Amino acid sequence: MKIKSRKNFVLFYVFFTLIMLALGKYIKILNMGNSLNITTTPISKSIYKQNSGSRYIPLKKYYIVIDPGHGGIDKGTSYGNMYEKDLTLKIARYAASYLKSKGNVVFLTRNKDKLLGLDQIGDKVNSSCADVFVSIHINSLNDKNFNGITTLYYDVDGYQKDERIKLAKSVEGEAVKNDNWENRGIKRQNLAVLRYSKIPGVLVECGFITNSQDRARLSREDVLKRLGENISNGVISYLNESEIN
Repeated sequence: MKIKSRKNFVLFYVFFTLIMLALGKYIKILNMGNSLNITTTPISKSIYKQNSGSRYIPLKKYYIVIDPGHGGIDKGTSYGNMYEKDLTLKIARYAASYLKSKGNVVFLTRNKDKLLGLDQIGDKVNSSCADVFVSIHINSLNDKNFNGITTLYYDVDGYQKDERIKLAKSVEGEAVKNDNWENRGIKRQNLAVLRYSKIPGVLVECGFITNSQDRARLSREDVLKRLGENISNGVISYLNESEIN
């Protein structure tokens, strides 16, 4: 290599290095000024697994909103020192942890003991751009013989009716898989938290606190954990099936 060419190469290399260093510093400054902390990034490209019927099921990562019912001064239904607001938060946290472990992006409408208005919950759901919405609740009735889990849906004038029914059936079917829960099926009920939602959503009544058998289940942490995970599996199953169809 000639001396002049060598000098030109060295100058170009130095100049290129300085530009890259300056650019890296500039990007770092931009990131420092960004207040959005992204902890989980959805993968746009689906990963596929093959089931026993030689059908490929997409394992796409989804956006999911989970609402622990009640909170703050609103304890929900109760029995002794057992409050609905505490049980729903535990189940929701277990569900969120399980869904995140599968790579999904999860939003909790509340992650502490605070009260949100129904309109606030609706705003959170609709501004999330999520795929589905699940509200967690505990049931109660004067008749202590009533027990089991039921999943509620609601469609306004047929809006997303088929999707909401499919989601409710999928969640209900998975929720009762363990711990001998009674399957009370799905029901259409005009509830504000479902009516406000612009995305497919359901409300899961996770047993009757007024029933001694259900109450015994709800007092066990392992049961609450399985309940959160099973509800999550119902959501994932619905979303995967929706992707195929």
